[in-house]
Amino acid sequence: MSERLERRHHIGQTVVPYTIDWSEGRETVGLSIDSSLELTVTAPMTATVADVEEVLESRQEWLLQKLYGLKEQEGPPYPKEYMSGEKLQYRGRQYSLEVVEADVPEPRLSFDEQTFTLRVHRFDGDVDDVSVRRKHQAVVDWFVKRAEEELPDRVSRFESRLGLEDVPVWVGELDGRWGEYDDGTVRLNWRLIRAPVRIQDYVLVHELAHSIHDQHSGAFWNTVGALIPDYEERREWLRINGNTLTI
Repeated sequence: MSERLERRHHIGQTVVPYTIDWSEGRETVGLSIDSSLELTVTAPMTATVADVEEVLESRQEWLLQKLYGLKEQEGPPYPKEYMSGEKLQYRGRQYSLEVVEADVPEPRLSFDEQTFTLRVHRFDGDVDDVSVRRKHQAVVDWFVKRAEEELPDRVSRFESRLGLEDVPVWVGELDGRWGEYDDGTVRLNWRLIRAPVRIQDYVLVHELAHSIHDQHSGAFWNTVGALIPDYEERREWLRINGNTLTI
């Protein structure tokens, strides 16, 4: 006889989903990860959730290495000062940033498919903390708006192939994950707009597949693979390069 419970373990901003499998005859708490990167905790029937969390706390470095390969990840980009000559990443490509003075009350970012232009008041042309924060917010606002416009449209490209129609899509801030499927809605991290389109599509299909399969079962990955045959390669790209999508 055994009992199962699904939970999430938090390591800073990283969320690690896992399943506790209480099993008779088990004397210690053990951790295992299958080929689909699913974490299962096997525990004695007498173990509490607190006991399991204590073990996970003690194995955090191992978890990050095995599940996310964080030691292999590219680090986040250096903090920007938002000066001419810097680069901004959009849809996986780097574009030059040009900062120009203009009669604007607050910084405004625009894009002409070749160059980003950040228009700033002359008082925001410096690199003091306040000016950098104002310019940073203008950049974030632009990317969030683009994500809200573009990502739902990409979802519509795949939903019919899964027998779905008019799936609600929410785009915004998601802590520790790129997407999730929650109560019939696909929820996406706005930073995905900075990733290559092929990586965006992998995350979208991954979440849509959860409308059919709750768990990351073999059937789930078969559904993903039917639409994204090279999903393992795309998942690996996100694992290694995800940190570079921060602003």
